[in-house]
Amino acid sequence: MKLDRRTFLIAGGIAGGGMLVGALGVGTYVGTYDQIRAQRRALPSTEGQLVAQWILVEPDGQVRVLSPHTEMGQGAQTSLLQIVLDELDADAATTTIEQAPAATGFTNTDVIVGLMDDLVAPPAWSQAFVQKAAGRLAQLTNLQFTGGSTAIRYTGWLGMRKAAAAARQILAEAGAAALDVPVGDVTTRDGRVHHEASGRSVHFGEIAEAAASLPLPEEPAYKPRSEYRYIGTAFARVDLPDKVFGKPVYGIDVAVPGMRYAAVAPPPTAFARVTGLANRAEIEAMRGVEAVLVLEDCVAVVADKPYRAEWAARKVQVTCDAPKAVKSDQALWDERWQALESGALSTAASRGAGSSPLSGDGVVEARYSVPFLAHTPMEPLNCTVWSEGDVVHVATGVQGPLNARIAAADILSRSVDDVVLHAHTMGGGFGRRNGLIYDSLNWILQACHIHNAVGGAIKLTWSREAELRMSTYRPADAAILSARLGPDGKPSAWYGRIYAPSPLPEEALPLYDIADVTVMSAGADPALPYGYWRSIEASQQIFFIESFVDELAAAAGVEPLAYRRSLISDPRTLRVLDRVAQMADYANRPTGGDRAYGVAMSAAFGSLCAQIVDVSLVEGRPVVHQAWAVIDCGTAVNRGSVETQVQGGIHYGLSAALYGRITRDEAGGIVQSNFHDYRAVTFQDGPRIEVDILDSPDAPVGGVGEVSTPLVAPAVANALAQIGDRPRNLPIVS
Repeated sequence: MKLDRRTFLIAGGIAGGGMLVGALGVGTYVGTYDQIRAQRRALPSTEGQLVAQWILVEPDGQVRVLSPHTEMGQGAQTSLLQIVLDELDADAATTTIEQAPAATGFTNTDVIVGLMDDLVAPPAWSQAFVQKAAGRLAQLTNLQFTGGSTAIRYTGWLGMRKAAAAARQILAEAGAAALDVPVGDVTTRDGRVHHEASGRSVHFGEIAEAAASLPLPEEPAYKPRSEYRYIGTAFARVDLPDKVFGKPVYGIDVAVPGMRYAAVAPPPTAFARVTGLANRAEIEAMRGVEAVLVLEDCVAVVADKPYRAEWAARKVQVTCDAPKAVKSDQALWDERWQALESGALSTAASRGAGSSPLSGDGVVEARYSVPFLAHTPMEPLNCTVWSEGDVVHVATGVQGPLNARIAAADILSRSVDDVVLHAHTMGGGFGRRNGLIYDSLNWILQACHIHNAVGGAIKLTWSREAELRMSTYRPADAAILSARLGPDGKPSAWYGRIYAPSPLPEEALPLYDIADVTVMSAGADPALPYGYWRSIEASQQIFFIESFVDELAAAAGVEPLAYRRSLISDPRTLRVLDRVAQMADYANRPTGGDRAYGVAMSAAFGSLCAQIVDVSLVEGRPVVHQAWAVIDCGTAVNRGSVETQVQGGIHYGLSAALYGRITRDEAGGIVQSNFHDYRAVTFQDGPRIEVDILDSPDAPVGGVGEVSTPLVAPAVANALAQIGDRPRNLPIVS
C-alpha cells in the first residue's frame, strides 16, 4: 500500500480534526502499553524480560534494544540506542541494539502517531485514542518500515523515549522493593538502582522479572535536558567498528550450504509481460546452467556459480508482450505539459484564501521539469531463500521486513508463521528497498518464485543493469508556477500547477510568508513503476519552489538571499538562513565572471535546512567547489550522524542535479544501464562540505537523512543563473 495523507485519513477515520470510528474498528482496540508489551513477550524470538516496548533486560543485566528500523548506513540504530541509554539510565557498556523480528508485535505504531499529528494535528483530548488507533492501524497495515526520516523523530523520540522512561520508573519501583526502601529514596544510573544513603544497589537484571510484572505508566516523567549524557553528543556509531573490518553480513554476503545462484534478464520494455526467450536451447546448454525460468517480469537463470548465472542471463533474448500504448520520452513530456496547460486539475494543497490562475501586470511565471530517477544503492538487490523442514527462510536487506515476510509467504504459498525473514543490514536503500509498495519488493518475489520452481537454497543477485531496468522510479514531474508581485516586490499570491501524483502535497507549499497559495495537480499516471526516492516529494517540489523564488527576486530587483529574508518572519527559520550566510561569508561572495554562489532552503521532515553552494563554469560545465549547510532538527540526537547524513544527502542530491536521468527509447525501453550512463558524483569531483547544526531544544526532533538532498539542485541552478542561462530542466548536464 502507499501510505500517503489520504490513506491515513481514511484508515484512521480522522476528519476535520476530530476522531471517527472507521471501518477498521479502531474504536474497539485498547492497545495500552501493557497489552502491547504482553503481545511482544509472546514472541518466541525474545529472551529475558521485555520490561517495556522495545526493551529487553537479561538476568545478567544486559539490556537489548529491539529496533523495528533497519540499518542501511544512516546510523539510525545508534541514535535510537542513545535515546534509550539516557531515558533508561542504562549502562552503555552492557546495552546493545538489534533488529526486531519481522512480526506484528514490532510494528511502527509511533510512526503513525507522528504522521497523524503532523498531517492532521488531532486535538489534545484525543491523543490517547490516537495512540490506540495507531497501534491497530500499524498492525492492520503491517507497518514496519524504515524511511521518510521517521526512525528517530517518531519511533525514537515518541516511542522508545517513552518506553525507556516508563521502564526506568518501574525498575526504580522494583529496585526500591528489593532494597526495602521507599521509591523516592532511590536513583537509577548505569544500569543499576542505587540507594545512596546505604551504599547498596541492584542491577537491572536482578529486578527485571519483578519490574516486568508492574503496570507501565502511561505518562512517564522524562529526564530534563540538563541530565542527558548521550543525547546531543557525537556518540560513536555502534555499527562502524565491525564495518571497518568487514564483519557485518549484508544480504549479498549470505551463504547457505549447497545453494545455487540465480540471475535475471529484464524485458526490453518497461511494464512488458515476459512470454519466454528466443534462445532457450543455447542458454540451457551453457556451462553450469541448471534451470531457465520464465517469470512474468523477467527470465531467471539458475547456475552453479554466480558469474555463470549472470553470464547466461546476459545472453538471454527475452520475448514479451509489449504493454499497450508504448510512448517515447518526448510523447510523455508532451502529455505532461498539455495536462498542465489545459487538462483537469485538482487542488493538492492550499494556504490562506487560496489563489486562482494569475495573469496580467505584476505576474511572474516559470516552467520547470525533473526526470525519472533510479535509486542505485551500492549493494545490488539480492535475496537468498532456503528451506529447513517446514520452515522457509528468506534473507535480504529490506526497509520493510514485515511486509516483505508477508509478501514472500504469499508467493511461497505458506503461512506467515512458516516463513522467517532475516533482515540484514543494507548497502544503501534510498527508498528502493521499501516495503510499502508491493512492486518495490520484486526482487524478493522473484527469488521466492525461483525457489518454488527448483527447490533447495537459491541466492538471487541482480546486476546493476537489472536494477536500473526493473526498478521503481522517482516520478518525472513538471511544474508551472506563477506569482503576483506587489509594489514592494513581494508575492501577494502564488499559484502552482504540478503533474505527478503527490503523496505529500504539503511539500509543494513554499515556506515563505505568502498569504494566499494554491497548488493544483494533474495527479496523472507516472508512466513508470512508482518508487519513493530519498526526500520523497521534496526532491521535486523544492527544486521548483526555490528556483522560482530566485526568479521572483530577480523580477523584484532584490538580491536572492535578502529577498528570502524579507519573506520570513519566523525567528528560527531566519536563524538558519543567517547562519549559512555567515559560514559562507556570503557578503563577500564572488560576483561577476564565471563564479557565483547559489542559495536554497526548506522546511521538510520536521527540520529546517539551508544551503549555499560555490559554483563555476569550467569549459562550459558546472563545477561545485564548496557547499555550506545549516540544519535545525530540534534536538540533534547524534551530532556526528546528523553531520554525515547532511553530507551524504548533498552528494546524493548533486548526482541527481547534475546527471541523474532515466529515459525511454522509442520502443519504451529504459536507456540507462550502469554508472557510465547513469552517473554519480564521486569524491574526486564532489564539493568540500561544511555543516553546522543548530539546536532548538523546544522544537520536536526532526528528520535528517533526507533534508539536504533536495536543496542542492536549486542552489546550483540559482548560482548558474547568475553566470549564464538558468537551468529549469534537470539534469543540468544533459
